[in-house]
Amino acid sequence: MLPRFCYKETYKSGGPVQDPKSGAVVIGSVLAFVLFVGATNLKAQSDEMFDKAYPFIGNWDTEIRSPEGQDRGNCGGRLGDYAEKLLNCSMPVDQLPLNKRGEAWLKYMDARQSPSLAECAHLAIPPSLGGGGFLSAYTNRIVIDTPDPSGFLITREIWMDGRKPPEAGVLFQQGYSIGHWDGDDLVVETTNFTFDPDGIDDHLHMASSVRKKVTERYHLIDENTMRLVIMVEDPTFLKKPFTYALLEARKPGGLIPIWRACDPDVARREVEEGYAGNKYPEDNQK
Repeated sequence: MLPRFCYKETYKSGGPVQDPKSGAVVIGSVLAFVLFVGATNLKAQSDEMFDKAYPFIGNWDTEIRSPEGQDRGNCGGRLGDYAEKLLNCSMPVDQLPLNKRGEAWLKYMDARQSPSLAECAHLAIPPSLGGGGFLSAYTNRIVIDTPDPSGFLITREIWMDGRKPPEAGVLFQQGYSIGHWDGDDLVVETTNFTFDPDGIDDHLHMASSVRKKVTERYHLIDENTMRLVIMVEDPTFLKKPFTYALLEARKPGGLIPIWRACDPDVARREVEEGYAGNKYPEDNQK
């Protein structure tokens, strides 16, 4: 039955009589108005998305592999499993505010447990952010494709349509990314991560917990230079949020096409036979 306000009342001898035909006309008019407003808002959102996202679309490189490129970060004088000096961590480790649990993790962790090194697992963010990536844009999301050292392509979807992240307990290795515009800057907040033994830094093998939150701010310095400011929060392993930045340069074309493959058995043997460090040699005794 139609609500009262949707009826036209006419009068006969006994009093007002409700006319459902006019109610249908009213509802149709309201629906048409809502559809018109919705379409107008969608077009406005699409136009804004295009205007703001277009300058970011393209292939971005941190140039860490170039002899003249930037150093992603130092390893803070940390040592590997056979006391070798670690190099080229994905962030400035000397400033990383590890708490006692974080320090205890590093004493426990070794390269043979690293999922990205020995098990072909993808890197998560923030470590994967050090390699740059190809940025594409759609009406409701931004997609970043990043080549992963494990031999695969990491694809991240950043939702720009105002949705909320999933409820606690719904977890993803790459987390769940929600983006918005702050002026002309792209700001991305990612939560809902799984526990990851390499989740803060893969060279250091510093873990991250399900409480990790990563905030990225992409700022165009000019049409070919972008600053990426990264803030990592993880109360399980960090005393406080940690912020650092990377510069990225626009490169022509897209991702370099190469053959990528990774076999966990082979990767594991390479770590065991090709890396001298072994914190737990008794595990290999038969």
